[in-house]
Amino acid sequence: MASENPVYVQGNWNANNSGFGNPHVSTAILADAVTLLSNAWNDRESFIDPHDQDPRHASTTWYRFAVIAGKGLSFPRPAGLAQDFGTDGGAHNFLRYLENWDGQTLNFRGAIATMFTSRQAVGTYKCCSDVYSPPTRGYNFDTDFLTPALLPPRTPMFRDVNITGFAQLIRPR
Repeated sequence: MASENPVYVQGNWNANNSGFGNPHVSTAILADAVTLLSNAWNDRESFIDPHDQDPRHASTTWYRFAVIAGKGLSFPRPAGLAQDFGTDGGAHNFLRYLENWDGQTLNFRGAIATMFTSRQAVGTYKCCSDVYSPPTRGYNFDTDFLTPALLPPRTPMFRDVNITGFAQLIRPR
């Protein structure tokens, strides 16, 4: 899936409530940003009070895919604000959240990469009070991605060219 906009992934993606069983399909999401929503996500609750995470309680959820998305720009922290204000939350917050994950586990198996700066999902990073509380992160690399035949469709393949020598041939006309 590719989008120039932010993408929201709700519920078990390429997995089920008991985990990362087989069979599965290699998938990839390329987007401006990726936000993970648990199985318990409810759109109505988020519209009723968008600045209160208490009614948005997450449940343990499983996700299996590769991600290429943008990251936020950092800026100098104004005095008196949280230590991580002005950052993008770091690698552990590259995948974004909107729920109270207190006591719940987010299980992710895949790969994550950033190759650009987000152009649309550019809000200030906020953790642990208004927007979300972090989950117990069960992040793991999907070792299937080590086998080229098991990569998601259309995965870019890079080739290295090593120059081992150079000789100039001058030929008379």
